[in-house]
Amino acid sequence: MRFFAYVLLTAAAAAGCGETAAPPFPGRDAGIDLDGGGDGGIDASIPDAGDGGFDAGFDAGPRCGTSALCPTCPDEQDLCDGDNPCPTGKVCLETGCDDLKRCFVTGGGACQNDDDCGDPDYECNLEVGRCLRTTPGCDDSNDCVAGFACENNSCADRRVPCISVSDCPHGFACRVLGDDQRFCRRVTRPCDANIDCQTLGVICGDVEGDGSMECMAPFDPNQPSPVCPVSCENSQCPSDVSPVWELTEEGTQAVCGQFGLCSAAAACAEGFECRDLWGDARSECVLPGGSCVDSSECPPREVCASPRIWGPPSCAGGAAM
Repeated sequence: MRFFAYVLLTAAAAAGCGETAAPPFPGRDAGIDLDGGGDGGIDASIPDAGDGGFDAGFDAGPRCGTSALCPTCPDEQDLCDGDNPCPTGKVCLETGCDDLKRCFVTGGGACQNDDDCGDPDYECNLEVGRCLRTTPGCDDSNDCVAGFACENNSCADRRVPCISVSDCPHGFACRVLGDDQRFCRRVTRPCDANIDCQTLGVICGDVEGDGSMECMAPFDPNQPSPVCPVSCENSQCPSDVSPVWELTEEGTQAVCGQFGLCSAAAACAEGFECRDLWGDARSECVLPGGSCVDSSECPPREVCASPRIWGPPSCAGGAAM
């Protein structure tokens, strides 16, 4: 009888540790739960203290409230707060999923030594391979996290949420930055070399021919040039109707159009003005009027830009939050 009881006990134990509940997010570690739970599965060995039955409070649904900006809950290992600071080269910012914050990579160009940074306010951090600012504030948007803009020497949140490129204004492309970040990214940001534009899938060049370099798309994506004037300077658009390089909706190709970078109003089509909407000394052709002068007049997570459906600049908020 003892042997028979032992066999039954062994069989029961084997049945209890076989198939487990699938984690609520495939591919993620179900062993970590934001709300303080255990392993994400149903533990049948622990009775509910209230009625002696199994714990009916288990919820296999989303672990947080998502949004157009943050379509997927961030990984727990990336979360941060006052007690869990970010490592060097990253900063703790809101994700758009509830009040969760996670570590985002700071701005700064690639470097191998301090000489590559070319500014005494920056030093080359070899741990992350980027030029990191050593003094407070910012000089341009490259000092900020992707989606943020340098306004009045501080980084402002300009992550315009998007579901598709139609949610983004002219000059912006809908990009996914990790599973939990999806927003409109301005393509023509300042750059020093092609590596600064790598995450945008474009190259670094001088669109207006004024000596300043910015990320931009080549005319022929199959033959990208390391030097912009060869294939994508505004001089390659001789038509008075479409005189400037303009991003296509994909954001990685360019065509001659009317909404693009300019050095003066004379470079734009008739009836257009040349205005700096982003505040980084890179002006663009826009229709006169509008409800904003630049993005600093817009609420957080909105930008002052020309709508794709035609019209003067206005504060664009993208997809509904």
